[in-house]
Amino acid sequence: MHNDALLEQPNQFQWPRVEGGEARLAQLLEVLPVAAYMCDTEGLITYFNEHARQLWGRTPKLNDPADRFCGSFKQFATDGMPISHSQCCMALALQTGNQFNGHEVILERPDGTRVTVLAHVNPLRDEFGKVASAMNILIDISDRKRAEQAQSQLAAIVESSADAIIGTSLDGRIASWNAGAERLYGYTAEEAIGATLLLIIPPDRMDEERSILNRVRDGERVENLETQRVRKDGQQIDISLTVSPILNHLGQIIGASKIARDITERKRADKAQITLKDELASQLADLRRLHEMSIRLATTLEFHPLLDEILGVATTVEGSDMGLLSLSDPALDGLRVGASVGFDEGYLKGIEFVASGSGACGMCFQEHRRIIIEDIDTDPAFEPYRDSARAAGIKAIHSTPLITRSGKLIGVLSTHFKQKHRPNDREIHLCNLCARQAVDFIENARLYAELRLADQRKDEFLATLAHELRNPLAPLSNSLQILAMSKDLSPTVVGVREIMERQVTHMVRLVDDLLEVSRITRGNIDLRQEPVALSTVLASAVEISRPVIDGCLHQLNVSLPSEPLILDADACRLAQVFANLINNAAKYTPEGGKIWVSARREGPHAVVSVRDSGLGIPADMLHRIFDMFAQVDRTRRRAQGGLGIGLTLAKRLVEMHAGQIEARSPGLGLGSEFLVRLPLSTRPVEESEASSIPITPAEVRPISPRRVLVVDDTRAAAYILGKLLEAMGQQVQIADSAATAMQLARSERPDLIISDISMPNIDGYEFARMLRREPGLESLPLVAITGYGEEQDRQRTKEAGFDYHLVKPVSVSKLQELLASLPAYR
Repeated sequence: MHNDALLEQPNQFQWPRVEGGEARLAQLLEVLPVAAYMCDTEGLITYFNEHARQLWGRTPKLNDPADRFCGSFKQFATDGMPISHSQCCMALALQTGNQFNGHEVILERPDGTRVTVLAHVNPLRDEFGKVASAMNILIDISDRKRAEQAQSQLAAIVESSADAIIGTSLDGRIASWNAGAERLYGYTAEEAIGATLLLIIPPDRMDEERSILNRVRDGERVENLETQRVRKDGQQIDISLTVSPILNHLGQIIGASKIARDITERKRADKAQITLKDELASQLADLRRLHEMSIRLATTLEFHPLLDEILGVATTVEGSDMGLLSLSDPALDGLRVGASVGFDEGYLKGIEFVASGSGACGMCFQEHRRIIIEDIDTDPAFEPYRDSARAAGIKAIHSTPLITRSGKLIGVLSTHFKQKHRPNDREIHLCNLCARQAVDFIENARLYAELRLADQRKDEFLATLAHELRNPLAPLSNSLQILAMSKDLSPTVVGVREIMERQVTHMVRLVDDLLEVSRITRGNIDLRQEPVALSTVLASAVEISRPVIDGCLHQLNVSLPSEPLILDADACRLAQVFANLINNAAKYTPEGGKIWVSARREGPHAVVSVRDSGLGIPADMLHRIFDMFAQVDRTRRRAQGGLGIGLTLAKRLVEMHAGQIEARSPGLGLGSEFLVRLPLSTRPVEESEASSIPITPAEVRPISPRRVLVVDDTRAAAYILGKLLEAMGQQVQIADSAATAMQLARSERPDLIISDISMPNIDGYEFARMLRREPGLESLPLVAITGYGEEQDRQRTKEAGFDYHLVKPVSVSKLQELLASLPAYR
C-alpha cells in the first residue's frame, strides 16, 4: 500500500493475512517503502527492516531488554512532551490488544535530530486469538510537516504584513487579498476576491497594468515600480509595486503575486522636501543677491547708480516686470522718481512727481505703510488710477515705504506686475530686507553727497581765501622787493623792510599751508620718493626755519649720528615736515630759548627729535595736538602764532612716508618734544649718492629788455609790479581792464603780456581767448598772474591760451627766471 493511502485513511488500515507465517511477513516488510518493526509480548524487538534502522539512526539489538518497544531512545508528543517507552503506542497495543493507527509521534535520533512519524501499531494474534506480538509501521512525515509549517508561517506573514499582498491570475482576476490590502485599498477580501484589478487601477494606468502582466507572462519580475492606485473611497494613492510570477508544480506561470506599499506620505514628504529645497535655494539666491548688492553698494556712494542697483535687486527677488524707486520731496509733499525699470519715457514723464495719496506709491507715502494692489481692476481704492495703469500694462502693484531708523520716510520702493499678483511672506520679507538696506545706503549716499559738497565748498573757500589774501600780499611783497633793490636806504628803513618781509613771508606760508592740507586731504599730492640723506633733509629744514629762529633769538643745537641715515623719501616734503616742527618750537618758546634737533637709528628706522624749552603741552591736549586747527592756548604768546594746521600737515606727510609722529611734554612750562619715526631705505646707497636739496638759488641768466604790458584792475598791484619790472630793465605799460589791454596790444604790439585773471566785465580767461583769435597776436607770450594756484587752475589758464602761470605774490627770482627764459623779440 502506498504511503499516501496510509495517510489518508489511517484508521481503516487492515493487516493482510499472510500464509506461511512470520517469515513470509518479514519478506513482505523488507520490500515496503516504510519503516516497520515487530515486538513480542515483552516488548522485545524481534524484527525491524532497513527503513526502520535508517529512521532511528541506529541498529538496535534483537531481543535485547535495553531496546524495548522502540528502536529510538526518546519519543515526544506533538506538543513536545516526552513519551516514556512504557506509554508508547507499541506498549499500549501489546497491553490492551487495541490498534493505534495514525498517531503522530516525534522521534529523536542519537545525533539529536528529530523526525515526525505516523505510527500504525497493530497486535498480531495466534490461532487462539491471543496477542502474540505487535507490528508498528512508521511513516516519515517530516517533509510534509515542514512544508505545512512553512506554508502556515508564510500565510501568517502574508496576513500580518503591513504591505498589500495580492494574488491574481494572468488575466488580472484577484485570487487572494490579505489584511494589508484591505487596509490600503479599503475593500474586504470578500469584495475583492473574484473581481478584476479594474477595481483599484485608475483609467490612465490601464496600459501600464497590461504591460506589467505581459512582462509577468514572460517570466520577468517587476520591482519597486512607483505608480498610483484608487481606494474604495475614490482617493488616489501612491504605491511602490513589486510583481513576481507564480509557478505551479510543473514550473508553469499561472499567475502573479503583487506586493504594494503605500508611499503616499513619502511622496508627499518628497514633494514637500523638493518644494522646501527649491524654496530654500530661492531664498538663498535672494539673500545672495542682497548680500552681493550690499557689497556693491558698499563700494560706491554715487547716488543714482546706487538707486538703480537697489531697484534692480528688488525687482529680481520679487520677479516683477517693472519697478520704481521714488524719493520724498518734503517741499511739495510728494515723491519724485529716482530710478525706474521697465517703464517707457512717456509714462515716466507723467509720474515724474507723485502727490501724497495719489496711486499706490502716493498712498504708501501718505500712510507710511505697505500698499498691495493685487488686481487694479477689482481694488476699489485704485479705481481713479486704473486707466493710466492699464496704459502702462500694470496689473498689480506692491509698494514698500522706505523709513529710516529714526522713523522718517525718505521714499517708496514699488514693484509692478503685468499679471495679478499678491506677494507671499517670503517676497514681503525680502522686500523689507531690501528696503532696510536701501534706506541705510541712501542715507549714507546723501550724507556723502553733503560731505562732498561741503568739502568742495571748503576747497572753493580756501582757494578764494588764498586768492583774496594773495592779492593784497602781492603789491606788498613786490614793494619790499623794490626796496631791497635800492642801495641808499638808511639802517632804520632796512630794519623795517626786513620785519615787513618776514611777516609777508609768514603770511604767504600760512596761505600755502592751508592749501597744502586741503590737497593732502583730497589725495592730490604725489610723493617723489628717491634715496635721500636725512642730514640733507634736516639741513634744508634748518635753512627754511632760520629766519624764524633768528628772529626769536633762539639757540639751535643740531646733533646728527656719524653713520649715514638714508631714506626713501620726497626730500622737499620731509624738509617741509621738519621745518614746520622747528617753526612750531620757535613760535611757542619764549625769546632766547633753546631748540634741540637730533637724529638716531633705532633698528630699521630713523628717529628724529625736535625738542624745545618752551611753553609745553598740557596732558589733555597731547591726544589731539595733530588735529586740524588745534592749538594749545589762544591766550598765550601769539606773535609768531599760526592757524593750527602746521602739525596736521606734518602728521599727514609723515604717514604718507609710512612713518609715525608723536608729541611728548612733561606739562605746561616744561617744553615739548616731537618724535618722527621713518623707515630707512633697504637699498644700499651711500650718503654721497643720495639726493640733496638745493638751498641756494640758481644763477639767474641775463634778462633782455622787452616791452611788457601789465593788466590788472587793482591799480596798486599793477603799479608795483610795473615798477618791479622796470627795476629789472623792462619797458612797462599798464592797463586796468581787458578792453584797454586789447587796444594797447593791437596798437603797441608788446613783447609780453602779464595779466590778472579776476577782472570785471572781461576776465583774464576771455582776454586770453580774444588775444589768441587776434591776427598777429596769436603767438604773443602770455603770462597769467593770480591768487589761484591749484592744478585745475593751471589747467584752466592753459586751456584759455596762457603760456605761463604765476601765483601771487611772485618772488623776484621767479620773475627773473621767467624773463630770462623768454627769447629776445627786439
